[in-house]
Amino acid sequence: MDVQAVLSLAPDAQVASSGSKLANPAKWSGSGHDGQALWGLCAGSGKKPYQVCVDLSDRVSKCSCPSRKFPCKHAVALQLLHVTGSVPGPEGAERPEWAEEWLRRRQQRRNTRSASSDESPEDRQRRAAQRARTARARQQKVLAGVATLRDWLTDIATAGIAELGERDASWWRTASARMVDAQAPGLASAIEELHQVVSAGGDRWTEEAADRLGGLHLLAVLAPAALGEDGNAATLPAGLADTVRSRLGLTTSEDEVRAGEGWSDRWLVLLRRDSSAGRVQTVQQWAWGRERREWVTAVRHAGGGALPAPPLPPGTELTAVVHPYPGGAPRRVLLGEVTEQRPVHDLDLPATWSEALAGLEPLLCADPWQRVHPLGSAAVRVARAGNEFVLLDRTDRSIPVRADTALERALAVSGGAEFGAVGLWDGRELRLGAITRPGGEVELVA
Repeated sequence: MDVQAVLSLAPDAQVASSGSKLANPAKWSGSGHDGQALWGLCAGSGKKPYQVCVDLSDRVSKCSCPSRKFPCKHAVALQLLHVTGSVPGPEGAERPEWAEEWLRRRQQRRNTRSASSDESPEDRQRRAAQRARTARARQQKVLAGVATLRDWLTDIATAGIAELGERDASWWRTASARMVDAQAPGLASAIEELHQVVSAGGDRWTEEAADRLGGLHLLAVLAPAALGEDGNAATLPAGLADTVRSRLGLTTSEDEVRAGEGWSDRWLVLLRRDSSAGRVQTVQQWAWGRERREWVTAVRHAGGGALPAPPLPPGTELTAVVHPYPGGAPRRVLLGEVTEQRPVHDLDLPATWSEALAGLEPLLCADPWQRVHPLGSAAVRVARAGNEFVLLDRTDRSIPVRADTALERALAVSGGAEFGAVGLWDGRELRLGAITRPGGEVELVA
């Protein structure tokens, strides 16, 4: 295991970020490890430290904190300390009684399952019923959190958006913490992003805040239909229901994704965006499928300030199978079997910006909460419009483009001539990622 592998265990970016912050030896005591387990005590807000134990055979963890995320931030932090060599042992390591007891119970359950490998249909039904009860309990907690969110949004609508600028940090933390308690980490993250918009200020902060509040309201309206309220089946179309569940923070494990369907295609890896949340760095890439005629995205995290290796080889055309996560647009994927890899050539782009923007409609319908989309057009040229740069297509339709090093590289490569452009569009400007030269050669500029 390395840092990247540990962070990939986190159920979401929030846990990965919080776990990285807690990966400080000063916050831990009584830590140790041996060939089977890893344990430690993490100082929390109460008098008693949290007891954390990880079974190294399968990375299942146990923590005495109230979090319902698995693994929680404390378990992620302890494993980060372990892989960076900051946990004592194994020489002379002695497990505390609480860790020994948990490991003993786990082994007993393993032995029981092994002894009853030929379990009866009744046993299988009983276990399936237990899993269903657990899922329903989680669902009810999330729906309660959604109801709390509706009340919170009503209060904001009554007071007015301008009042958000007067709210202190504790007010925002309380709202976010309620969503965490409701096991809806996606809603917690959305509230934190709204807080960031308000705190950043600027001439358009009220407009951006209204947009995000509208997204939260839509999520609150659709959540009951996506989850199935009062024990009823979900009533949304399957794809939209999956997207809503994902936005609420209901995750799917990598094992489940890899066990699901696979999409075989020639994937053109063209776009990339790096971001950070605390000490967690994230690389996100977008690839275009020649046969499927759609974009997919891949994500990888790393902690400790290190930039993770990209999940897909940039600037390449992969003949490969990818496995999609449920919901979202573009769909997030895991890379499967690769049979061929070569440089990208001959990128087929929409003829005009109008055609390209019209092509976003099905993506926005499938995931109206997605704020960045790949967008491209053939044969554009750079021009100025007042104080900003724009890309003009052959019909003289223009869209704003970010004035950064990617634009400078595009101008240098093209020599001021027309080029095909593809980048990330946020509704206001395009951040260039790749361009095409005459003859079909593709050049990454970001």
